[in-house]
Amino acid sequence: MIQEERPAAESLPEGESGGEPDGLTEHAAAAATAQPVVVAEIGPIAAAERVELIDIVRGLALFGILAANMRGFAGPASAYVDPSIFWGAMPDRIAQAVIDTFIQGKFVTIFACLFGVGFAVQLERGEARGVKIGRVYARRLGILAAFGIVHGLLIWFGDILLPYALIGFLLLLFRRRRDSTLIAWAVVGQMVPIVLLCLALLASRASTEPLKGPKTPTAAELASSVEIFANGSWGEIQERRTTEVVTTNWGMFPFYFLPLLGLFLAGSLAWRHRFFNPTPESLPRYRRWMWIGLAVGLTGNALATAIRWGSSARPFPPTPMTIVVQAILMVAVPMLSLGYVCGVVVLCTNPAWHRRLAPFGAVGRMALSNYLLQSVICTLIFYSYGLGLFGTIGPALMLIPTVAIYAVQPVWSTWWLRRFRFGPCEWIWRTLTYGHLQPMRLAQAPR
Repeated sequence: MIQEERPAAESLPEGESGGEPDGLTEHAAAAATAQPVVVAEIGPIAAAERVELIDIVRGLALFGILAANMRGFAGPASAYVDPSIFWGAMPDRIAQAVIDTFIQGKFVTIFACLFGVGFAVQLERGEARGVKIGRVYARRLGILAAFGIVHGLLIWFGDILLPYALIGFLLLLFRRRRDSTLIAWAVVGQMVPIVLLCLALLASRASTEPLKGPKTPTAAELASSVEIFANGSWGEIQERRTTEVVTTNWGMFPFYFLPLLGLFLAGSLAWRHRFFNPTPESLPRYRRWMWIGLAVGLTGNALATAIRWGSSARPFPPTPMTIVVQAILMVAVPMLSLGYVCGVVVLCTNPAWHRRLAPFGAVGRMALSNYLLQSVICTLIFYSYGLGLFGTIGPALMLIPTVAIYAVQPVWSTWWLRRFRFGPCEWIWRTLTYGHLQPMRLAQAPR
């Protein structure tokens, strides 16, 4: 249902977010109208202060994150960018085309924007209470980085928490900037990939030597990766996992930090302009942008998928078709993400749909715990110290564990939050951030 109170909530990776009366479109205006209250520090917010809409969006986005990540759990890291080098069967290619069109990139875009929302709300709450949040925010990011290091090195190479934490520090540079500055940086961030690809294409044509991209792994190399993860010892898996997270993931940080920063800033702008506090008067705008986002986003993503299927062009070294695909996705991915989010906003204004979607809010409240739990469960399914199914199923069959794992998360999250204030990882994060044990069990927890 429509949120019109003055709540606060948290974002993923978890941050604090809330609302102000409609019509306050500037962060500074909200701070100026608040009566400052001097306190020693900002503590965790109560469950009643949360914006449920944000929790629901975040919880639903976790399904897309899991669906996109599944091939990174089930097969070689080198096949993540180009699944066809490992999964060439037609049912797998069709399933991957569906994932690329509807899921890939869209939900990480939503997650990144929600991270920016969390920063904006922490800043707003701090100013309203007369508190400088810089030190607390930096401590939160440091702990998030520690989560990311453990996740990437000991669980799964595809960690996003460490990059989020590192880029999050840059947001402090933008906390007093005008909307126009944030918009400019957000646009520049989204243009970086295509600019880099164009420069690489020009360099390759100006050089007598062909530009070399990542080497396509041989069948023997792919088989070696499968053998290690499906049948290898913990030490063998650990050695390969460390190499992959450093080279394939974190090593690419210089190339993707500006696009991610741009999405964080877009989220900050969304909060400044009360995007997550719809009113009856504003609902027609959400419906209009829902249809625009879905129309433009689905058309563009389907076209990009068709071009990639037909041209079989690898992302790097770039070809003219690579540039065309990237140009399409630069618009189509954020537009489809916007369409999805506006659709959730519209649905949540309907009482019946609100009841159906409410359990996903519990998933969103425990997003950090659920994100890490997805990695733990999936590696236990596919790695040798679990079921050892690595390399045995393709994208078509991956949909089964994706749906099965995610279906459990609303149930267990709801059960947990009826008994405890925070998810387990969220409790650790808050306790370390604020320097003392946080109350965990609810006073009236059911037995």
